[in-house]
Amino acid sequence: MNRVKKRAKWLFPILALLLVLAGCQAVTGYDVNKALLGNLDVKSAEESVSFSLNAVPAAGISAEDQKTIDLINSLSLNVSHLKVQDNGDISAAGTLGFKQAAIPFTFYMNKTVLALNVEGAKKPFYFPLQGYDEELSQVGLDKDKAESVGKLVSQFVVNNLPNPSAISVTPVNEAVYGETLNLMKLHAEVTGDELPALLKVFLKSISKDTEGFTKLIDGLYDYLLPLLKQEPAQALLEQYGLSDIPLDNKADVVPVLHDAAKLAVDAALLVYDKELDKLYQSTPEIKTVLSKDTKLQLDLFVDSSFHVRKQNLSLNVALPNDGSIPIRSISFKSETQIWNINGAVKADPINVDGALNVTETNLTPGSVLSQFDANSTVYGVLKNDLGITKKSAVIEPELYDTVVKGKTTMIPLRYLAAQLDAQVKWDAATKKLTVTDDVYGTTIVLKAGSANAVIDGASVKLPEPVFFDKYGRGYVPLRFVAEALHAKVKVDDEGLIYITRD
Repeated sequence: MNRVKKRAKWLFPILALLLVLAGCQAVTGYDVNKALLGNLDVKSAEESVSFSLNAVPAAGISAEDQKTIDLINSLSLNVSHLKVQDNGDISAAGTLGFKQAAIPFTFYMNKTVLALNVEGAKKPFYFPLQGYDEELSQVGLDKDKAESVGKLVSQFVVNNLPNPSAISVTPVNEAVYGETLNLMKLHAEVTGDELPALLKVFLKSISKDTEGFTKLIDGLYDYLLPLLKQEPAQALLEQYGLSDIPLDNKADVVPVLHDAAKLAVDAALLVYDKELDKLYQSTPEIKTVLSKDTKLQLDLFVDSSFHVRKQNLSLNVALPNDGSIPIRSISFKSETQIWNINGAVKADPINVDGALNVTETNLTPGSVLSQFDANSTVYGVLKNDLGITKKSAVIEPELYDTVVKGKTTMIPLRYLAAQLDAQVKWDAATKKLTVTDDVYGTTIVLKAGSANAVIDGASVKLPEPVFFDKYGRGYVPLRFVAEALHAKVKVDDEGLIYITRD
């Protein structure tokens, strides 16, 4: 648990580092903020995006950790064609790279459905969205309000963030989707050791930006008012003695909220340096993250309409060498090209007739694999590389109410089946239990009082007959049923039973 808390603490600076390059002041007369905010008016566009990452292993890690890092480093995403339609529909076509494989996929999302198709899948997967829009509308929230607030927040942040030490603007000729364009190249970079000072300047700026701060709160008020009227929010306001605030009187509420928010920022500034020192002392690992070895670099290529047409981003994060993780550093790279901005763009839908609704399916490892052709690349990746069918369980005889009959350990069938994702059906008329293996589809038919079982139609003798206890639990030979479900069974010197399946 302590390791988890430590990791959470030093992950926060990574997010802050990404925010720093979200806003800068004018450079050599070029309005950087206008360039950064230019794409907020984009309603439709076509894009290509690539993404890759690279983890550098720490010294002395285990072979298993190295294997995991190798898998991470083999991951890549290449979206060759992403389409954003002016009505909000989105489609994408590309490949997911894993080890030496490239897995083609298509994606589509509109207001009612999110759909995904992967090469090798027997049918597309989809997730219905219509109910979520209805739930949001019931509390007064909608997409247009969310977009408006998003723009408002972006403008506020961009207008107040300071320049990093390394920033420049130069005119260039750059190819975008096969077309050479005259663009302005904005290059900026910031290192981890610059971050604390930059964030302090940001806090000072927003404290002084009364107009911008009030405008932000004004916009948030309109968006959040329906939520503030909901019971959970009302209970929270009452807890802090704020239940008497006249929420519907915007003219009175906004100034109060602004003053409270400004007071909180000013209070944070008063203790900023002291709290930063305390953070360094309590979590010395954070000094590694906030060092010169952590570096974010960004190249934006902007046209005369202040639209970003191309973007190259790289981020390298140095990680603490304290044994909590097997990685010394991790880097991310992405490249994006954008064209046909605000043009006639039509997203490519995926037909979900007969597709798999993931909200109505119990996605066990076996059910996931059954959706793909056994000879497909993705099937092999899921089963062999990611090992989604692997199972490992430890049975403590006393906790699982096992019973020894002769030399045979008997166990309640449903306990054992749950460990291996097997399904159990009981036929009261015939007093038969039917067990179906999740991955291989093997069926085992067992009958109360019988010393025989039927496995995939073939009769097999049991070491001990099936019996039911006074609670109605059906007991079966543990080793026999586990091995019939393609698992291995081992018992240690202390009597613990280990069940594993590859």
